[in-house]
Amino acid sequence: MTTPRKRTAFDAEKENRGSSSVPGEEGIQVAIRMRPLNNKEADGRRVWRVLQKYNSIAQTTPHGKPLPDRAIGKTFFTFDKTFGEDSTTTQVYNDVVHGIASSTVSGLNGTIFAYGQTSSGKTFTMMGGGLKQPGVHGIVQMAATD
Repeated sequence: MTTPRKRTAFDAEKENRGSSSVPGEEGIQVAIRMRPLNNKEADGRRVWRVLQKYNSIAQTTPHGKPLPDRAIGKTFFTFDKTFGEDSTTTQVYNDVVHGIASSTVSGLNGTIFAYGQTSSGKTFTMMGGGLKQPGVHGIVQMAATD
């Protein structure tokens, strides 16, 4: 007779990850949104590519070719959800934030925050276009009106 394997904290975290955008679900969901290149980056050579089919990003050569020796955790990262350069804040809201925002109305706690380096698009995603683009809403405005 085989003894069942003891459930670990790692198992519990694995079960909780993922579908936290579904109302009533608990867990941590990590999503990434890659912003388009700005004018200072006009050469157009991006060395990171979003692979939406795999919810991953991969480092590439300056010519856009995959690196020959892909190393998970160094040149290849997987997330719960990825959004490419052409994605909109509305897509991010609908796919990731809407369920969390709806759950808070029902009394559940929820946190949505943006993390990244300077000029990576955090303020634009969360707050919208501001005075430069008055009709472009961010996550905060969408959640408040939802």
